[in-house]
Amino acid sequence: MMHWDYRVFFDHGGYTFRTVYYDDHAAIVACSEKPIEPFGESLEELQEELNLLQAALSKKVLSVSDVPTQSVHPKVKRGKSLQAVRQQLGLQSEVAKEGCAQEG
Repeated sequence: MMHWDYRVFFDHGGYTFRTVYYDDHAAIVACSEKPIEPFGESLEELQEELNLLQAALSKKVLSVSDVPTQSVHPKVKRGKSLQAVRQQLGLQSEVAKEGCAQEG
């Protein structure tokens, strides 16, 4: 199973954070194309994100040349879309409800 963490990269004369993906043997297989920025939907989530970024500072600094080139990007399971969640819960989108109200 593939796993990931954040790592520090030295690129274009400066340091950034990127997401790095590893295979089952902890070998680097890919990294995000662009640097990441901390994000959280709550202060607690933002703090957790900052903790993960802080942990990256204690690891070896990488460069893009440390990451194997791949023509296929790793498949990462992402959350459901808002539309999929609404369908699962049996809810219409607010836009659809407004459209119906305007027609009637």
